[in-house]
Order: sequence, then C-alpha cells, then structure tokens
Amino acid sequence: MTPNALWPRPRAAVHTPVRLPRLGPTVLTALLSGLLSGLLSATLAGPAWAAGEHPAHTNPQARLQPEHQPWVAGLHQVLPPDAPVRAMLLQQPAVQAAHAGVGVAQGRQARLAAGPHEWTVRSGVQQRRESLGPRFTETEIALERGLRLPGKQRTDQAMGQAEVEVGTLAFEDTWHESARSLLKAWFDWLREWRSSRTLDEQRQLAEQQHQVVQRRIQAGEAARLEGLQAEAEASRAQAAWQQARARERSQQTELLRRYPALLASVQSLTAAPLPAPSPLPDSAADWVERVLADNHELELAEAQAQQAELQARRAALDKQADPSVGVRASRERGGAERVWGVYLSLPLGGAARRADEQTALALAQVARDKAAEVRQRVSNDAWRVALLASEGEAAWRSLDAAGQRMAQAAALATRAYSLGELPLGEALQSRRLALEAQLNADAVRLDVLESQSRLLLDAHQMWTPPSHDQEP
Repeated sequence: MTPNALWPRPRAAVHTPVRLPRLGPTVLTALLSGLLSGLLSATLAGPAWAAGEHPAHTNPQARLQPEHQPWVAGLHQVLPPDAPVRAMLLQQPAVQAAHAGVGVAQGRQARLAAGPHEWTVRSGVQQRRESLGPRFTETEIALERGLRLPGKQRTDQAMGQAEVEVGTLAFEDTWHESARSLLKAWFDWLREWRSSRTLDEQRQLAEQQHQVVQRRIQAGEAARLEGLQAEAEASRAQAAWQQARARERSQQTELLRRYPALLASVQSLTAAPLPAPSPLPDSAADWVERVLADNHELELAEAQAQQAELQARRAALDKQADPSVGVRASRERGGAERVWGVYLSLPLGGAARRADEQTALALAQVARDKAAEVRQRVSNDAWRVALLASEGEAAWRSLDAAGQRMAQAAALATRAYSLGELPLGEALQSRRLALEAQLNADAVRLDVLESQSRLLLDAHQMWTPPSHDQEP
C-alpha cells in the first residue's frame, strides 16, 4: 500500500535511527502522538481564506420599484400564474440534475478541505538467520502521513468555495434556461392560438360573403362567376383555418405534455382577449444594465474562470511536493535490539509537474476567454430583447391602427358589393388585405409581449430560482 494514493511513491528517504531505552506501550504511544501532532500543527497552520476572494452572487438590488408595477399587470394577464410554473420547473429533469450537482459540489468542497493525505500504517515481519547460528524473528511498525503545505491548504479551501459557487450558479442558470424554454413554448402556442382564432373569424366572414353572393345570384343581380369566386374564397378561408387549428392543437399538445399544470391557464386564456402592450417605464439601456448586473449565465462563466485560475495556482504550488513525516519502531534479533526513529521523505518534482502547471494556465486562459465571449453574447441578446420590448410597442400601435382601418374598409367594401356598388373581386381583395394587416398586428403584439416578459425573466422579476428568493 502506497503512503498516498494521489502522489507517487517517494524516491528518496532520509532515515535517522535512534537507539532508545526500553519504553512501555503507554509511554511509546504518548511520544508518537505528541511528535506527529506538533509536526502537523506547525505545518498546517495558516490564515483562513479571505471571504472576498471567491466568486459571489451579485446583489444589484434591481427589483422594480412600486411605481413601475402597473405595466407589469398587463403581462400577468397573458402569463401563466407563478405557483404552477415554479412547481413545473422544479420537476424538470435538467433542473433536478443541476440541483443534485450542488450536493456534488459540496462533497468536493469537503474533499478539498480534508486534503489529499491520509494516515498510513506500515508493518512487517522478517526472519534473520546467522550462519551456524540462531534464527531471530524481527518486527517493524511505522506510522506516517503527508503534510500539506500552508499555501496549498488555503488554495484548496478557496477551490472548495469556488466549487460550491459554481454548482449553485449552474443550478440557477439551468433553472433560468428552463424558465426561458417554458416562456418560449407558451408564446409559441399563443401565436398559433391567436392565428387560428383570427382565421376562424375570417372563415365566418367568407361564408357570410358567399351567402350574400348566393342570394344575389338567386335574385338575378349577380353572375354565376361571382358565385364561383365567393365559393373559392370560402373554401380557401376554411382550409387556412383548418391548417391553423391543426398547428394550434399540435403546439398545445406539446405544451401540455411537457407542462401539464398549464392546462388551467390555457383554458382561462382562451376565453379572454390578449392585452395591449404598454410602454416600458425605463429605457433599453437601463434594462440592459439591469439584466447584466445579475445574470446567471455570466456569473457562472466568471466563476468558472476564477475556479480555473485557482486550479492553475494550485498546480504551480504542486511543483513543490508535499513532504511525508513518519515514525518507526522495530524489534531486531528477537527483541535484543529495539530501534525507534523519525523519518522524512520528499518527492523531487520534475517535468510532469511543470507540464501540469502549463496545462492549468492554458485552461485558465480558455476560461477567461469564454467568460468574455459569454459577456458579449449576453449583452447582445439583452440589447436585442430590450430594444424590441421598448420600441416594439409603438410599432404595434401603428400596425393595429392600420389593421382597424383596413377592417373598416373591408366592411364598407362588403356592404358596397351587397348594394351592387363594387365588384366582388375588389371586395374580396379588401378582405384579404384586412386579414393580412390583422395577422401582422397580432404577430407584433405577441412579439412585444414576449420580449417584455423575457425582460422580466432575465432581470429576475419573475419565476426566480429558490436560492435567488432567499437573497436579501
């Protein structure tokens, strides 16, 4: 059995045997315990790791002020309630795995705090035979342990804290990504539901138009060609609605299979109209600053970079190997001679330890570059969402106003045709333009609502992970 499974067997050892007088077992035990305790205390003593030198959660106090809450109420009309969302997020396999990872990190912290060295007991029995002489049974016992140098101990403590920090941030980031996925799936279904509802209204209008044409044909006021045109338009509207309904049902099935607790939210939302987006109380730059001030993905990348730097520091310290100190006792020549000794062994580091340091330094640089890339990507994504959320509301109002005017024009065109003042083709074309304008306005409305909801989510104003709720 090697003295330490994590390190190579010492190549050289300096033994200093000392002949002592006969000692009893009690005196011998006290002597060995006192000697090793003194050596370990002198070697392992060192200042505690400064609490400020490990990654910590930011606390930007970015909660929305009460005067900013009214615009959020409109979003809550379209979003599922907080309680079922949290319950479903906790049940997601990725979130559960990340939560288990926090326990793994805590175990690694305990392992780093304990250190790589353990007590090792050595014992042996041998026989000595002299030529033409007696035989002697000789025994030997030794107790030894590697001593972690003070700098390594402090670095291991910092690495343990970094492990827990990274594990916690990984859980929070996984929670946040799962919440983003739920939000996206929710609005994907909303888009299909809204499109299906709009096309259903258009189908009914096309059928009413077809009935008007049929009455005019029966009255001899319209040609059969117009009847064919109206019938074709009704069939086209019917097919478009059926396709939209199929997409909506598919999206709803996928949503509820993954998040079954949203069924009540789906049923309640389908009975109410979509709310109108409200202008944001702050500028896009303010929202970007709020998002970047407390972003799990960015914090995780920075914590991993600091963890890699600690590992590089530890690899540099490992170029100086840890010594091993031990005591030994032996009985030679059948007990006629008793030998007690203290020994020290020190591995001599070489090219392998220097290579480990270079590898750790390179990995630390990779982690720093990755953190910079994550910051750039998170910043770009935050600007994209913030600009759409803050400037999209004005665009929606313009499209909504245009859609209402187109709908009024289509209604007038339909009435004009029924009075024989407008050809059917122009009336149908007016109806198609009104439908296109309404679909565009609905799409922008949902894009703005989703972007504003995404801002709330990224700024940790809703659906926050449990650990985030526990912060002051």
